[in-house]
This record gives sequence, structure tokens and C-alpha cells, in this order.
Amino acid sequence: MDAEIFWEKVNQRLTELEKTKEWLCDKVGLNYGSLRNRIHLGRMPGFDDAMKILKALDFTMEGFEAYPGFAKNDVLNLPVYEQAFSAGKGQYVPDDAEILEYVAVPKDLKAYSRNLRAAYVRGDSMEPTLSDGDRIIFDDLGYDGLDGIYAILYNGAGFVKRLQRTKNTLRIISDNKIYPPMEESGQSENFMVIGKVRYVVHKIQG
Repeated sequence: MDAEIFWEKVNQRLTELEKTKEWLCDKVGLNYGSLRNRIHLGRMPGFDDAMKILKALDFTMEGFEAYPGFAKNDVLNLPVYEQAFSAGKGQYVPDDAEILEYVAVPKDLKAYSRNLRAAYVRGDSMEPTLSDGDRIIFDDLGYDGLDGIYAILYNGAGFVKRLQRTKNTLRIISDNKIYPPMEESGQSENFMVIGKVRYVVHKIQG
């Protein structure tokens, strides 16, 4: 079994179990950075680590080899960058960010495949809809004219917020009611819509 297939099956199994790679590392005693690098570089773990991973995922080697994994036409694997979008006080969005991991998203997003991006959520202002550590999948097509949750740049920082159109402005809304809404003109130099959130991978606790 080559490394690409191995990690593809690991990712699918984690999705089915509603667990994260961080959970897997804690379970088997692996360093998360090392695991991330192996996945990114397409390298297999050592035999002992591979056996620990399979045991954590409730597989024997024979069962894991027979496990179907994702068909390549059924999912998109998007890189999740080090940059994050704030659901709080604002998150700096660097122009050049490191890839931290890959996330599988459904094939019905393939219509946007050339324009999809993935990033982390930071903060609590979009709770209960989005929580700190969730991964958002968003396009880079700007505002589509419809209300919804968008990745935006506001005063030089990245946010994920709900946008609602009024007659002359866009309301920037936090789902957490302790944060008051804001308003901006669509022509404001301090405000830009990157694109709409199309999918969310929620962080699993525990």
C-alpha cells in the first residue's frame, strides 16, 4: 500500500469516526507536526506507528487493506492553510501561508473546485454556527448578492461573518448575540468580501 492510499484511508476513517488528526496523535502518542509533514510529503509511517494508527482506527492490517477509502472522483482534498479567519476580534491573513493539513469535502462542491479555499475559524463570535477550530471551505468569488456566511477582509483583518444586504449597505452580523452587528458600504476601501462559505468541517471535541 503506498502512502497516498494509506493517508487517504486514514482521513476517511477519521471522518467516519468524527475524530481529528490531533485526536489520532494523542491516541497513539505521535507528534502532530511530524504526522502532518508525513501526510504532506507523501511518506508512510514506520511499521510500529502504522500498527498503532490502525489499532486506534479499529482495524487489522487485512481489514484496512480491504477498506475502500475515498474514490478520487467522490471527494476534493483541499489544503488548509496556516492563515485563519476570525469569529471574534479579527485575524491577520498572510499572503503566503504554510499548508497545515488537507481536508476532504463532498464532490457536490466540484463546481467551485478551482475557486475553493480552506482555513481555520478562530474565536467565538459565530457560535453556535461556527466554533473556534472549525474549518471553513469558502470560494474566492466575492459577494454573490445573497445573504449568507462569508469570508471577508475588514480593516486589514480576516473575519468570517454573516452578511445581510440592506438598501445601501451590508450588515456584518455575528451569530453570537453578545457581538453587535456592523455596517459597511460595499464600496468601502476598508471592506472586501473574499467569498461565500460553502461547507464547514466542525472540530470534534474529545
